[in-house]
Amino acid sequence: MPAVRTPSPDPHGPRSADGEPVALLRLARTTRSEHFQQQLLQRLLALFGADHGAINTWHPRCFVSSVGIGYDLAAMSEEWNRIGGGEMDFITFAMRAQPEQADFANADDPRWQHAPAAWRAFLTRHGIVHQMGVAIPFEGSETFAHLYLNRGPASPPLTPHDARALTALTPHIREALLVNRLYAHARQGLDEQAQPMALVDAQGWVLFANRAFCAAWPELADLAGAEAPQLPAGWLSAGPAAAAARRRLAAAGWTIDIGADAQHLRVALKRRPARGRSAALTLRQAEVARAYCAGYTSKDIGLRLGLSPATVRVHLRNAYARAGVRSRSALRDWLADSD
Repeated sequence: MPAVRTPSPDPHGPRSADGEPVALLRLARTTRSEHFQQQLLQRLLALFGADHGAINTWHPRCFVSSVGIGYDLAAMSEEWNRIGGGEMDFITFAMRAQPEQADFANADDPRWQHAPAAWRAFLTRHGIVHQMGVAIPFEGSETFAHLYLNRGPASPPLTPHDARALTALTPHIREALLVNRLYAHARQGLDEQAQPMALVDAQGWVLFANRAFCAAWPELADLAGAEAPQLPAGWLSAGPAAAAARRRLAAAGWTIDIGADAQHLRVALKRRPARGRSAALTLRQAEVARAYCAGYTSKDIGLRLGLSPATVRVHLRNAYARAGVRSRSALRDWLADSD
């Protein structure tokens, strides 16, 4: 029997999906195609309180692909073919009959009770006692994605509310699948670039990014203070606030180049050769900052370096700005990390 995660569904149905259409599009635009369906499925399982599920893509003449969570898909598919599951699967017949209309069945459903014993045993072996699914057509073609969200014996039954919520979300799931495929083609040109590159909209949302940008994003997100794939306005605009943001980016060893690409911005980020963070400071700023962090006063530093206290304070202010910190202890830690 396949490993199934511990169920924790909401007994009152799915969480609010008000923000899901936008969230699904952002996921589609910023996730590489080979990982997208897995992440999409994980999001839907959490939203609908399901324990396991799958997305199977079918063409009338051939099976295209399958992703699943909570199943040994290889063993499950082998058994499904061996028992002739395609002829017994009542929920899939219902899904195909009404595309984009979610259907569900619990173990006490008459269709479930009247299904062949081999089919009921198959569902039981794979921990499925409540099943919901929807067939999603691709651009009016004969190709469908079949989405299944299933619950195990420890979870509550599915309800008409669950099915209505999935039906309402299905057009947005279809759009996300299409957008991800389109952006996968658009990414190919960027992937030829070794440096981190991305296309962003006017608000800084990352539309798509190359492999190098995806690899660098955790560090960049930390620098940006971002929890979502959005670059801060200070990295993309002009003015005093932008200059300060750019200095903080430079202090961490990055430069940013921005060019126009149709109606969007093509952003290229370059990392300077590693020479320590203090390389972001001038020699005098670094001297002043290190003496200050060692406990010397502005007057003491001025006497040591032949500077006026006012000049020392200017160098310190610039060092704080380039380091992107606001306290002596934070500046000390920042300098220590550079050594």
